[in-house]
Amino acid sequence: MYLTTIVLTGKQQTIATIPGYENTLPQSVGMISIMTTALSNNLNLLSQVELFSHLTEEQLQQLALQARETTFRKHTVIMSEGDLGDSMYIIKGGSVKIFLSDDDGRELVLYEQGTGAAIGDIALLDDAPRSASVSALEPTSVLMISKQAFLECLRQSPETAINIIRSLTTRLREATEGSRRLALDNVYRRLTDKLHELAGIDPSIGVDANAAQPSQLPKKYSHQELGNMIGASREMVGKIMAELVKGEYIELREGRLHLLRKLPRNW
Repeated sequence: MYLTTIVLTGKQQTIATIPGYENTLPQSVGMISIMTTALSNNLNLLSQVELFSHLTEEQLQQLALQARETTFRKHTVIMSEGDLGDSMYIIKGGSVKIFLSDDDGRELVLYEQGTGAAIGDIALLDDAPRSASVSALEPTSVLMISKQAFLECLRQSPETAINIIRSLTTRLREATEGSRRLALDNVYRRLTDKLHELAGIDPSIGVDANAAQPSQLPKKYSHQELGNMIGASREMVGKIMAELVKGEYIELREGRLHLLRKLPRNW
């Protein structure tokens, strides 16, 4: 694509044109406005992604021009473990889960991601198959960036490569902690740690019982979904949750979980 500058309502505007079609600019002012607004929104999103925080405005613009917006329905698998990676995604709206699964359909949810998160970048670096699957938790729109455009960013901006190293280091630490919990913590402790995490609470501090509003999870979670996050069965999660409700540590309001006071470290 090329950049083409036009004058619109007394101001210069830059839009994208496809090579070979430079003379077929949109005839409708409304269409031009839509295109420039979309480009501006994509630029704003990319500028807030930590991975691309060191790119210049020109580099961000080139990246935005090469990105393609795509929307996925709820439960759509965006990428599958074992597939070859030819693109990465920036979440523009909605949320996704990153998970592992076996042939029997059992899942282990590694984490969830929302607006502004970058996913699928690892497979672009080592040419190995995707290490996990990703599916949409709700209708989700993304910016798809090709492998070629991503690698060009790395060549133009060494700082971006450093950001990737930091991101990979963070994920490695999280994976190490996750493995430690699976190996050393019992189901109860894994569940309470996950509840604290989802509610944005430091487990070492716990819930403030005197707060005006009790802490709550950001959305409804089924026992199966919670079990998938901690490597436990739906039945075990249900049993623990029932005990926590009975002890008045948590309560359900319209299907959403509220934490009323600090959860016991052991049960």
